[in-house]
Amino acid sequence: MEGTSVQRDPRAGRLKRTVRKWGRYRRVVARFAPYLRKRRRPMLAALLLSLAYTAMRLVEPWPLKLIIDRVLLADRSPAAPEAASGGRGLLWALVGSLVAVALLRGFLYYRQRLLTARLGIEVTSALRVDLYQHLQHLSLSFHDRRRTGDLIVRLTSDVRMLRQGFISLPLELAEGVLLMSGMAVVMLVMDWRLALPAIALLPIVALLVRRYQRPMRKAVREQREREGQLATLASESLGAIRVVQGFRGEKHEVERFGGAARRDVRSGLKASRLEAKLKWSAQTSVSVITALIILLATRFILQGSMSVGDLVVFVSYLQLYARPLQRVSRVTERMIRASTAGERVLRILEVDREVRNLPGAVSAPRFRGEILWDDVSFAYGQDRPALENVTLRIRPGERVALVGSTGAGKSTLVSLLARFYDPTSGSVRIDGRDVRELTLESLRKQISMVFQEPLLFGTTIAENIAYGRLGASMEQIERAARRARVDRIISRLPAGYDTVIGERGAMLSGGQRQCIAIARAMIRNAPILIMDELTTGLDGRSAARVMKALRRLMRDRTVIVITHDPRNLEGLDRVVHLDQGRIVGEGPAPAPSEREGSLRSSARSASGLAAQGERSA
Repeated sequence: MEGTSVQRDPRAGRLKRTVRKWGRYRRVVARFAPYLRKRRRPMLAALLLSLAYTAMRLVEPWPLKLIIDRVLLADRSPAAPEAASGGRGLLWALVGSLVAVALLRGFLYYRQRLLTARLGIEVTSALRVDLYQHLQHLSLSFHDRRRTGDLIVRLTSDVRMLRQGFISLPLELAEGVLLMSGMAVVMLVMDWRLALPAIALLPIVALLVRRYQRPMRKAVREQREREGQLATLASESLGAIRVVQGFRGEKHEVERFGGAARRDVRSGLKASRLEAKLKWSAQTSVSVITALIILLATRFILQGSMSVGDLVVFVSYLQLYARPLQRVSRVTERMIRASTAGERVLRILEVDREVRNLPGAVSAPRFRGEILWDDVSFAYGQDRPALENVTLRIRPGERVALVGSTGAGKSTLVSLLARFYDPTSGSVRIDGRDVRELTLESLRKQISMVFQEPLLFGTTIAENIAYGRLGASMEQIERAARRARVDRIISRLPAGYDTVIGERGAMLSGGQRQCIAIARAMIRNAPILIMDELTTGLDGRSAARVMKALRRLMRDRTVIVITHDPRNLEGLDRVVHLDQGRIVGEGPAPAPSEREGSLRSSARSASGLAAQGERSA
């Protein structure tokens, strides 16, 4: 009907929110359940230990009841006339039983906690390795969009919270449910009038949890995001510490980090405030119910319908019964944190690999080195295309330079060759075969890369060189170092090839790092070699050393060189000019005397061709 408004039923809204909430729990639990199913026996053993521990807690107050009723109050108890004569022997027996129950309970608690801890550590380790493996295989386009610090938080802190929320807590909850159920039954059998107020605690605390759970989830999620931002800021700043100190940016970075830390504090305080309110409300409810039960029990004792020992057992049970309820705020908060962390981990695990082995992919034979980009176009996301209808053929053993201004598409072109990305249209072929028909491992194994920034690991020189051919012998490592003309430098270091060079090779000069990267490419012995701006930032002597090493590396290979430096054109066969994602010119590499001027004139020619193309378009 026109003019009428739809009335929404608030109960239906609450029902939908409840369904969504438990749906999230079930989704996270179901996704990580296989990690527990593989460890059924330890889980079952932990549950059996929890059951035995609960039985000991149920038995624990009864020796004390008998001591009070049959030893201390034997002369007043008509139910136990024999206590006056045999009280001393009974006392020793009951005290011994108290000690035995306590020792057995402690042993069961120790074994159960130890087994739970081992189970949690094993599951956490397996999940963390799977997540790390997934991150290693995700496409570069994913890593281009993500911040490293946030990924590290998900890999470490979030996975640790999953352990607490989905391994430790379920066992704690199972133990609490068993304990509360057993005590509720015993209290009902002893005196149902006192048991009913204790059982009434359950719906009261459940209502409190329902009231605070949703805002706590929101606050915890916000806090986790803030922690990810903190980790990202720290990772970026410490990773670029030379830039920070070189440009006197220490104060600025501290202010950035301090602002993010203050926002994290506000998020953490908000979550803690909600947790404290829930805990206070639960404890107040427990205290009121406990006072009511003690009042009623005292009245029953005075009336003679209940013994003092019964009251001791009942109060002991009530304290144990209320303890899980008093911890409910902490349990709820941990469950919310674990659920939020699980959703963050799941969002990464559910990301599909954009570049993967296609069905029917085969292992590549040894390449001859013929490369063809056939009418290739590519764009990063929705941005302007990085490449437009590029067709380029490189013959086996040919050495080709790609030149052009920043953003012309040079790096994108070689990234498509190694299948770091797949083209939007067209195809990339090696020896006549589309690279998408080959397995990634066999494709990339036959392509060596030396990057503009020599990416080294904070380990030994030998391990950095061997990274190009995992499992290489020491003899092969030393041979690669000699061919890269870096063996003399290594021999002068304190520990030689076992020298740890620091994060990103911080202990070496720029030229030394580049020669180590060249040795890593040499040991790979791949038929296709890609080199990106290798002499940028190096002085003349270091650049000359690098170029000598490169000339050895380029022998008998198909070589692609990305460069702006005329010195890097020596020994090449052809120069291809790119501009705005298109090939605008190509020709033979200039002779040494013509190299610098030819490069400048070619660049001017490329700009003219590009401008002419834009006018005609």
